[in-house]
Amino acid sequence: MGVDPGNRLVADVLEAEWNEKLRAHAAVQEEYERHIQQQRRRADEETRKEILSLATEFPRIWNDPQLPARERKRMLRLLIEDVTLLKTDKITAHVRFRGGATRTLVLDRPVPIAQIRKCKAGIIAEIDALLNDHCDREVAEILNQRGLRTWQNVPFTLKKIAWIRMTYHLKSRFGRLREQGLLTRKEMAKALDVCETTVHEWARCGLLRRIVCDSRGHSLYEPLGDATIMKGHGGRGAAQPILTAAESGQGAI
Repeated sequence: MGVDPGNRLVADVLEAEWNEKLRAHAAVQEEYERHIQQQRRRADEETRKEILSLATEFPRIWNDPQLPARERKRMLRLLIEDVTLLKTDKITAHVRFRGGATRTLVLDRPVPIAQIRKCKAGIIAEIDALLNDHCDREVAEILNQRGLRTWQNVPFTLKKIAWIRMTYHLKSRFGRLREQGLLTRKEMAKALDVCETTVHEWARCGLLRRIVCDSRGHSLYEPLGDATIMKGHGGRGAAQPILTAAESGQGAI
């Protein structure tokens, strides 16, 4: 209104142009704000999908056997703020996550490793009974055939049976046979007044009962008792050794 009347038309034109520029600027500003909002919504949706995919992929990544322990620790540090443990007859864990969520876990206390590794009483009794008639290797084979396993869920071996036998003070097959009066080759040779080679040969021929007592082939010999062995001889009229029952009068066996 303060413009010179002679320039009123020019002023009106300038004002119209100015208002047009303001409307264009406002439209551009509004379009820009709308575009920004769309981008934010799109970014939020993508972020949400990524977070959800992490939640679904977490168990697979965590259980990957090739994932080192240090990476699992890093994953826990990213997720968990702190943990409070209470140990009584059970273990109570109060877990607080980074986002503020909390969770309480109640777990049984772990069994001590010494108790886990301890051989079951039933298996010890079974090994003790089998050792009456079998060596360590045979005992392991029989237990495996019966489907029994160690605390690590692996088959029994000769070394494992030997370890159990020594740990629980079970007598070996050799010791049990010795208690029954069986003799070593040297002792049998002395009792029969022959050399050890002869003892071995007589056992091979069936005149002596030889019992293998371990996986290394060590043997013990059953005493003859009242029976005797008549030595054979070579040369003309060669004779083979024979087993006789001296007191029974039944003659040669």
